[in-house]
Amino acid sequence: MNSATPSNRLIRLGLLGGSLLAFGLLTGCAQDMSDLKGKVAELESRPGGKIEPIPEMKPLPKYAYSVPAQARTPFMPPTIETEEQDNGIKPDVDRPREPLEQFPLDALAMRGVINQKQVTFALVRDGSGVIHEVSLGDHMGRNYGEVIGISESSITLEEIVPDGQGGWKKQTTVVKSKSGRS
Repeated sequence: MNSATPSNRLIRLGLLGGSLLAFGLLTGCAQDMSDLKGKVAELESRPGGKIEPIPEMKPLPKYAYSVPAQARTPFMPPTIETEEQDNGIKPDVDRPREPLEQFPLDALAMRGVINQKQVTFALVRDGSGVIHEVSLGDHMGRNYGEVIGISESSITLEEIVPDGQGGWKKQTTVVKSKSGRS
């Protein structure tokens, strides 16, 4: 059986032609490089810079850290001792959560006001685009915010937020009306 079939001959011929073409292209790049060799020789003839030796490291003196037993550990938060740490303010965690309490206040937008039977309702758009009616005493936002005021342009909330010392404090927040569609 002859291994030189027409397809094998074409492959060999193609490989030979490709090799000759690559060789021709590579030798074509070997032009006169005397200017490059001269520049390299000039750079190599320059005196080299002096590298200073690495400074010797002096060992630090040993120090034994001793702390009295009653001292606070630096790995625990400090406890602030106050006479009145419990001010009586705390959120009602047993109260059923209202739909707008799942959204942060920046995801809620006041869109208008409706008066029905002498009761004022604010229209609030939640983060998913649903419009809710909110009246005094309703809750919204993630910080137990209770609606304490509704005007034509804003909703006033009284939120219960952590005071940073293990307790709670009340703070007033205003959600202003946003005009336009978004």
